[in-house]
Amino acid sequence: MPDWLRGVLKKLLLRIQPYVRANMLYLARGGFWSTAVFVISSLFSALLVIGFGNFLPKETYGSYKFVMSLAGALGFLMFIGINTAVTQAAALGRIGALLYSVRVQLRWNFIFTTALGAVSLYYLVNGNIPFASALGLLALGVPLITTFNTYGAFLAGRKEFKRGAIYGSLTTVFYTVTMFAAIVASKNMVILVLVYILGSLLPTLYFHYRVVKGLPSAPLTPAEQHELVSYARHLNIMNVLGNLSQYVDKIVIFHYLGAVELAIYGFALAVPERIRGYLKNITGLALPKLSERSIADITQNFYRRILQGTFVGILISGSYALAAPILFKIFLPQYGEAVRYSQVIAFSFVLLLPGTYIGDIFRAQKMIKALYLSSLTGHIARIILFIILGARWGIWGVIIASQLVIVIGFFYNIFLWETERRKITYG
Repeated sequence: MPDWLRGVLKKLLLRIQPYVRANMLYLARGGFWSTAVFVISSLFSALLVIGFGNFLPKETYGSYKFVMSLAGALGFLMFIGINTAVTQAAALGRIGALLYSVRVQLRWNFIFTTALGAVSLYYLVNGNIPFASALGLLALGVPLITTFNTYGAFLAGRKEFKRGAIYGSLTTVFYTVTMFAAIVASKNMVILVLVYILGSLLPTLYFHYRVVKGLPSAPLTPAEQHELVSYARHLNIMNVLGNLSQYVDKIVIFHYLGAVELAIYGFALAVPERIRGYLKNITGLALPKLSERSIADITQNFYRRILQGTFVGILISGSYALAAPILFKIFLPQYGEAVRYSQVIAFSFVLLLPGTYIGDIFRAQKMIKALYLSSLTGHIARIILFIILGARWGIWGVIIASQLVIVIGFFYNIFLWETERRKITYG
């Protein structure tokens, strides 16, 4: 970018800053790289979605989604909560957090391998060789991907947004190219799972090495190790139901309706999930800053942030609802029945930004009780409603359940924030 244009943008952001009461230079720096990653990953993800939708039979894609969902539902058996703890530790200058977290995860994650291996054995005994093979591969590969991908959380804590964006984008490109080639060349679900693992793991290992190579030796003290693991353990416990609730909708649809209906539901989620991921990344930029601020500072702009996030969510939700029919007609003509589902799912964007912002405050300020209550009640409600409404009304049932949980959870989190804020402020 030319220096003169950079200067103009800097002045503009500084002028806006008093009105939105946010560090606009920080958000622009981090937000630019998050947006760059989103644009690149969205383009390649779109290529992948088109490949899945036009080259694979619905039955094959639905089965692929099912085995991936089974693996995801057991993800709570890995130490995935440590990523947030690593981000916070890195923001405090604890360089040794990355290598220490990798060692902890390698010891812990064998539990996931054992559990998913048992599920794989179940399908093997019952004569379903494709499902058994796919789940066996995932049992071995997913823990490694999850463990060595922690470098991204570490870079985010150090505010190395540019580096994280470049590594993330290159990983996406490698994975997408290899996966698209597999979709075109093979209609075999097991081959697709194998390529997913290799396409994700190889670049992850390489970039992990690149990050670690440039770090000075600065091991954590025993007290810092204990703090990191203790906080991560709390987050992990809260993720138990979170993992189940994230994937139970897909498992319910496959169980009651079959692979074809799951494929339709999967494509209805495809674009909204990409948008949701980007919006969460944007709010995630606030985590290092929120870790450094007092409750009084956060309180001052709390409801302003809520209103700003809601307004942005309304714009995004409405825009997608209008664009969805055109997108499906051009790129996914075989899945026209997914349009109406996708439009309704997009209404979740309205409360996504403010809801994620509140969650980031709970995590940054280590409001453990609020995190537990928010997580447990929300996920329990989600699982119960998915099973009941999904069994009763199929795809529409799980969509209605999801929307209900988002609305109720948002207002419950407001209540938790006010309760915690007053307790800290007034004792």
